[in-house]
Amino acid sequence: MILNERDLLERLTTADERRRVVVTPIIEPRQQFGPTSLDIRLGTDFKVVDVANLTHLDPAHTMADAPVSMRAYEIQPGKAFILHPGEFALGASLEFVRIPEDISVRVEGRSSWGRLGLLIHATAGFVDPGFAGSITFELNNISRVPIALYPGVRIAQLCFFEGRPTGLPYDRKTYTKYSGKTGAFGSNVHRDPEYARFRDAGSSLS
Repeated sequence: MILNERDLLERLTTADERRRVVVTPIIEPRQQFGPTSLDIRLGTDFKVVDVANLTHLDPAHTMADAPVSMRAYEIQPGKAFILHPGEFALGASLEFVRIPEDISVRVEGRSSWGRLGLLIHATAGFVDPGFAGSITFELNNISRVPIALYPGVRIAQLCFFEGRPTGLPYDRKTYTKYSGKTGAFGSNVHRDPEYARFRDAGSSLS
């Protein structure tokens, strides 16, 4: 069941820690609440892959030997991060989010940004029960003109779905890589166990 604005408000204010949804700060509730969603804002932290001397990304080898070098940008309020056509960058929500064990969340772009050619996520549009941290945005400009992105603007919306409590919340998964992270946090795909097997296989053949 998707939560409407009244359901979500009850979850945000309940005294029951097991049921409470945390999204903070909510600066302008009248702007941010929708019928079945809550708008979240762009934070100040951006990261872009440094492609100098980088031939390709290989989670089985090069990423394991040395983490991908990313240029970090801290954009001050009132200033803009310029995302050029075809460029990809990581951003993060201004808000800290904590999800209880009976709620899952979809991260969706706002239609106003979609009409300008801005994609908010590449694949990571789902937030598991038990997650805590900021929401990472996988920003991609598919238009033909640069887009100015200002910290503090409403850039995405969260939709909350209620279900039965999970027995495997995100923060207790064996291979959790992003629990509790804040800011624009880069990929840790090289830590997935299947890549360790590829590396072991390569070592045995050398």
